[in-house]
Amino acid sequence: MTSSAPPASTLHPATARPLVSHARYRQEPYVRCLLLEVDGKAVAWTRTQVLVHWIDDDGRAHNCWVPASAVTRISRDSSAWQDPYDDFGFYYPAQSPLSAPVR
Repeated sequence: MTSSAPPASTLHPATARPLVSHARYRQEPYVRCLLLEVDGKAVAWTRTQVLVHWIDDDGRAHNCWVPASAVTRISRDSSAWQDPYDDFGFYYPAQSPLSAPVR
């Protein structure tokens, strides 16, 4: 898994650490990152940066901080990659993940 730290410009002066927000586990918003040309999840963010998580075609996990201006929120269905461990009740509140199609 690859990772990088947010740039120093996002550091809070009192703590010298970025003020980072996170979504609830398995409820991270899907995003399209134009800079990396990938669809993934926004697993953390500051006012100016977003930590994008995605799995490549070889099954390797990646995490990369990118400028927030390079990221657009998309629906799970619009994403080229979908996390198989998602909280389906969060993404599809009107559907039950256990319901089978009617035959």
